[in-house]
Amino acid sequence: MKFYRITALLLKYWYISINRFDRLFDVFYWPLLDLVIWGFASAYIQDISEYNLLSMFLGGIILWVFLWRASQDIAVYVLEDFWSKNLYHLFSSPVTLTEHVTSIILVGFLRSLVTFAFLTFFAALLYQFNFFTLPFIFIGAAVFLLLLFGWFMGFLVVSLILRYGQRIQVLAWSITWVIQPFSCVFYPLSALPAWAKPIASVLPTTHIFENLRSLLFQGVINWSSLGYSFCVELVLLFLGGWFLKKSFEHARYSGLLAKSD
Repeated sequence: MKFYRITALLLKYWYISINRFDRLFDVFYWPLLDLVIWGFASAYIQDISEYNLLSMFLGGIILWVFLWRASQDIAVYVLEDFWSKNLYHLFSSPVTLTEHVTSIILVGFLRSLVTFAFLTFFAALLYQFNFFTLPFIFIGAAVFLLLLFGWFMGFLVVSLILRYGQRIQVLAWSITWVIQPFSCVFYPLSALPAWAKPIASVLPTTHIFENLRSLLFQGVINWSSLGYSFCVELVLLFLGGWFLKKSFEHARYSGLLAKSD
């Protein structure tokens, strides 16, 4: 793996990001829209009840950005190369799959940080919610775990695209929203129906947001629960990387890299 090739790919994705209006929408508009809607809803609920839901909703929205960006950016930037029919030329060069994936992960992480800073600023401006009242050790652990799971989901989507082509590209935008209801981002695990609780309990994301609520309302962090999330995500990330490698070899053998579908 060569750093200068990763730098060149980063420069490529930088130009794609700043010259595409829809890419700027992904970073600023949609996250801000979620913040405003959920913020107003939680402020209304707070006015008519004794429960302070504002911090729970806004904290969930801000943290969810890392999983969403990590997953979607991996898939969408690979699709960019499909759409421009550049994937074949890219891998005809000395660029390796590892270098390509590393550059996309770095771009997604940087975009996540920009969105995170943007949302924390507007959460403080609009709702006087200071996200950094949470312990930094929890913020760091939650961000790291959400990034790991987001990378796994990105690997999964790209692997499926490399095997089945662009006809399943809708997964690039929708897969994170499939798991969000089971991740208990805005409500506790106990609020789910009986059939959904086993699914939610297995997901590592559920344990992250359960700990967020536990920290906000009780001041307690369950580190063993976060340790479970870490162990599960390591296994999933390994399996996702293996599946991505096999799918890439299949796409190269079948000619999908050249014909892009």
